[in-house]
Amino acid sequence: MLIYHLSINAQMYKTWLFNNKKKKERKDMIKYGRKWTPRMVIYQQNWEEVLKRIEDESGEKPGAPGMFKHYQVAVKRVMAELDENKLEKAKETAEEWSNNFPPPKVQAQVAQKKGLAYMEHFLKEMWRQ
Repeated sequence: MLIYHLSINAQMYKTWLFNNKKKKERKDMIKYGRKWTPRMVIYQQNWEEVLKRIEDESGEKPGAPGMFKHYQVAVKRVMAELDENKLEKAKETAEEWSNNFPPPKVQAQVAQKKGLAYMEHFLKEMWRQ
């Protein structure tokens, strides 16, 4: 009889604790902002040169699946060719873009690339409320 009461009480406490636990707030799955790095700024400003260099050195066309193997090397070489002043300017630009906003041209590129995912996420969140 005593064991029966203990199991009922244990279940009751377990249920109460489960129902009254601290609820976690949901975090967005998408970050709407971006922390810019000097490497990203240099790529944004010299993307035509990077793609041309990839095509010249490896023979891969821009957008082809094999192109991405050569991307890091090409950006690294472009960065190595820049002088200290341009690297410092890229750091300052990255900090400025992270704290404020990038130029409209870059904003348009990001919106074209990620805008659909942002809209889908926003619609799902509004539907849940």
